Amino acid sequence: MEQTVSTTPGVAGSTPGVAGSTPGVVVATPGVVGTTPGVVMATPGVVGTTPGVLRQMNSRAILDELLRDDVSRTVTELGRTVGLSRPTVEAALADLVDQGWVTEAEAIATPNKAGRRAKRFAADASAGSVLGVDLGLHGIVGVRADLRGVTLARVEERYADLADAEQAWSSVQDVVRRLTSSVGVVGGAAVGGAVGSAPVLGATFGVPAVVDRDGAIDYTVAVPEWVERRVPGRIQDLFPGVATFFDNDAKLAATAEARWGRFRGVRDGLYLVMGRQIGAALVVDGSLARGARGAAGEMGGIASTGWPAAPARLEARIPSDTDLESVFAAAAQGSVSAVETVRAFAADVAPGVVQLVTTIDPEVVVVGGEVLPAAEVFCAALDEIVTPQLRHPVAFSPSTVGRDAVARGALARSLSHVRSAHMGLG
Repeated sequence: MEQTVSTTPGVAGSTPGVAGSTPGVVVATPGVVGTTPGVVMATPGVVGTTPGVLRQMNSRAILDELLRDDVSRTVTELGRTVGLSRPTVEAALADLVDQGWVTEAEAIATPNKAGRRAKRFAADASAGSVLGVDLGLHGIVGVRADLRGVTLARVEERYADLADAEQAWSSVQDVVRRLTSSVGVVGGAAVGGAVGSAPVLGATFGVPAVVDRDGAIDYTVAVPEWVERRVPGRIQDLFPGVATFFDNDAKLAATAEARWGRFRGVRDGLYLVMGRQIGAALVVDGSLARGARGAAGEMGGIASTGWPAAPARLEARIPSDTDLESVFAAAAQGSVSAVETVRAFAADVAPGVVQLVTTIDPEVVVVGGEVLPAAEVFCAALDEIVTPQLRHPVAFSPSTVGRDAVARGALARSLSHVRSAHMGLG
């Protein structure tokens, strides 16, 4: 087992989740109200304009504005931005400070101006934290972030094979323990304080399986033993009182790409996970397509796609004195033999890509997964094979989110839960 801990740039953003997609993947006990700072849930179904409702709406509007970035604002600035009077803003800020979502920030000195400095306020991103974990067949990537999505800790472990349920369970426990310890790790450096003290308010795990709208794992060809030995349920038990979610890995990667990567502004896109695990996710009319049972894009069992046999054929081409990762790295550097291996892999999966592209007519096909280091070569090969079979050309592009796409999509799902269930932001 090779173990690495490395830096991943902080995830920035103000509106977690993919626009138009609502993965229904809750499988754990909802978060306990009142046990963590500021956990005040909006009352569902409240209709009307009573003073209490209006005050809550005003508070949420101000919190949403403060969460957009880490810049502090004065009462006057907030009133101007959200269109509320000074007394209304002051009352809302008092509520948010009491709830733990907002803190008073250091006043900024104004040159050539005497007198008392105006109070400034900022969202307290350290009031809670969220987890996003890519639980794959050949490794685990876990990320912990604050409530703005800024990375606090990242842990990665790689394995030859995690199909064994007990090995997977042991590895997940280790990653979770390190992510939730009082001292986080980013880039090999220990960081304390906010990492350990911020309560975990949501956790999402990406898995190589079909996950239905209710969050249950419907089936998996890659890791059936995980389901048989109740690994998801045991993971859920690691987070008592915390909402825990599971979703398909490719769909989470597409979620991340839509929020931070190549799918931003794209109405129709196809995301491909390529390597020893193969999968696909579809963005149609600006929304992540899930299907009636969560199986949209699941082509791995259809022989005509070439996908069922492609991973074994890929591994068979790897020389015995090296490994897949090294071959992909060599292909990126222009090694002739490695490039041929990648091109052959592209040819193997091309029939399935053609079927998906002709079905949804995407603007762009984004490639991620293990092949990412050699994605430029892989995309070029796919373009040569697929485009002549299409009426309209399509762009092939490596993932711009990178190797953490699944974990980042999981992070976005967790943040979306916190915004809706804890902050009342929807």
